[in-house]
Amino acid sequence: MSATIQQHRMRGFTLLELMVAIAIFVIFSAMAYGGLMTVLNSRADIEESLDDTRSLQMALFRLEQDIEQIRARAIRDEFGDPRPAVFLTDTQDLEFTRGGRRNPMNLSVSSLERVAYGLEDEELIRYSWAQLDRVQDTQVSEVVLLDDVISLQWRFLDGQKEWTEQWPVPDPTTGGTDLAATPQVIELRFETRRWGELRALYRITTTETST
Repeated sequence: MSATIQQHRMRGFTLLELMVAIAIFVIFSAMAYGGLMTVLNSRADIEESLDDTRSLQMALFRLEQDIEQIRARAIRDEFGDPRPAVFLTDTQDLEFTRGGRRNPMNLSVSSLERVAYGLEDEELIRYSWAQLDRVQDTQVSEVVLLDDVISLQWRFLDGQKEWTEQWPVPDPTTGGTDLAATPQVIELRFETRRWGELRALYRITTTETST
């Protein structure tokens, strides 16, 4: 075997060839990494969207479960003053008495529960009290149902099939109010940063009081 042939067989890559190979490898690695990051970011966005959708659905479901079981039961507040069965405050907090309270331990407690919904620091909060007629040390429980809520507004359909933005509605002849009066339908409009403006209608299925 000649020296020329042997040198040819032992010849490796030149520096230029190595640089070209490394450049190609870097390009393909960057493309693969970019594709992987796109997939991961898309997955993260999808998971975040699913979480937001799930939170919205749970909040609307909780509202439906509460509002559709409104009962015509007025209460007394912490100061002993009467408060209507359904009461909308000036700050758009909706407070009402609902039935169907869970009692898995079969305790001797009322099946009625006093709850409220309000907006605080862009959070939709559900409030609930341990007893209907409250005293000054009655504890209130708070659960955040939805965040990034910009505004909250309620409307009510009364027995004359007319919409009103306050409840209870004063009697035009006497100026008084029926503390046990309940609307037939409640409309909720709220605006969120993610979903924009949303609207929900809740029909009051029954208003009879119970213990």
